[in-house]
Amino acid sequence: MDVRVWPTMLWETFRRDVRISLTYRLAFVLRFLSTLFQVAVFYFISKLVTGPQPGLDHYEGGYFAYALIGLAFMRLFNISLSGYAGMLTESQQMGTLEAQALLPVPLPLLIFGANLWPYLYAFGETLLYLLLGLALGAPLAGANVPAALVVAVLASMAISGLGLMGAALILVFKRGNAVSWAVEAAAALLAGVYFPPQLLPQPVQKLSLLLPHTYALAGLRGALLNGDPFTKLLPSLLALLAFTLLLMPLGVIALAWALKQAQSKGNLAQY
Repeated sequence: MDVRVWPTMLWETFRRDVRISLTYRLAFVLRFLSTLFQVAVFYFISKLVTGPQPGLDHYEGGYFAYALIGLAFMRLFNISLSGYAGMLTESQQMGTLEAQALLPVPLPLLIFGANLWPYLYAFGETLLYLLLGLALGAPLAGANVPAALVVAVLASMAISGLGLMGAALILVFKRGNAVSWAVEAAAALLAGVYFPPQLLPQPVQKLSLLLPHTYALAGLRGALLNGDPFTKLLPSLLALLAFTLLLMPLGVIALAWALKQAQSKGNLAQY
């Protein structure tokens, strides 16, 4: 297998996705309005949250800034979680998955390449959230941007391991992505997306430690709201690195096994 063609194939996949996306210009407008609406809703909700609150005293900016970081980065993390399974399902429905499996590029790498444009798009949305928050008074002027980028990349890699497992389930069971649904629901409730985990009952708080989202959002809030240096973010970074080293290999192994099973049974394109 000639690895020299891999960058070209990935680039062409990226270009294709960009061209397709640009044909749906109304979608850009609707997504912008959705982002604007969400930021506005949580801005006004924050007016109801006054005085010291558990978990908010660790960060500058109060509840609005806290919720802003959760909103901004969850879209990016959800691409890592559900994007791979979504690409497989779309290819199955369009009848192109078997043809893609014959290309001189490993299918797992092609699946990753199909997520390049969604990642870039989600990153743009994250920046839009932060800019809107900055305009509404979120204390982002002193943010440690390099540290936030490192946290975001590590978190995306760790969550991608779960996303690859979800894609493997799509190939095996054909319907539903139980991994994505379960992790998204758990993250929304436990990981501190909309409210600090300290508000949860003590036994439930411990469950939040099982999610990479918890460490990612804590690190991102520290870097962006407090301007924390790398040394202060080290606990979050080490936790995310451990999740990455554990989940990414498991995800790759699960997807490779599922692909082999689907090809051996001849039902790769069934859904």
